[in-house]
Amino acid sequence: MYKLIVHNDAGADLKEIAQHDKETAAKLGRFIRQLQADQDLLDRLSRIDFGGRPNRPQPRNAKFNIKMWGALQDVGYNLWRLRAYFDEALPYRFVYAFFPPAVYVLLAIVEKADDDNSEDERFNYEPNHPISDRIKRAFRSLEDQY
Repeated sequence: MYKLIVHNDAGADLKEIAQHDKETAAKLGRFIRQLQADQDLLDRLSRIDFGGRPNRPQPRNAKFNIKMWGALQDVGYNLWRLRAYFDEALPYRFVYAFFPPAVYVLLAIVEKADDDNSEDERFNYEPNHPISDRIKRAFRSLEDQY
């Protein structure tokens, strides 16, 4: 049976989002609880490239897409990201660790930087980004537990 645990860092991210947008934070929180309660959805969290795109979900009823975080997967971090398809969630990414066979730990809920703007300081998946460093530390702190 799969399990999704919300790390304290991700909880803090959600609280920070709530400080400037309570409605979005509430919807993100409901989405997380929906994931936690649905074994079928949890099963999708480790399926490479599940979900298609927001305008072309695959399968049609997909509520999100999944990708491995390749740059960090290549150096020993089993990290993934989820992009939810409801409007309020589109700017955010859910970054999580997968500890096979069945434990997912949500490590961050972050607003993604614009790909075309090198001045954008929001999260950009670069391994040396401050949020990436935070995620890597959290992952390393959990390795022995799972």
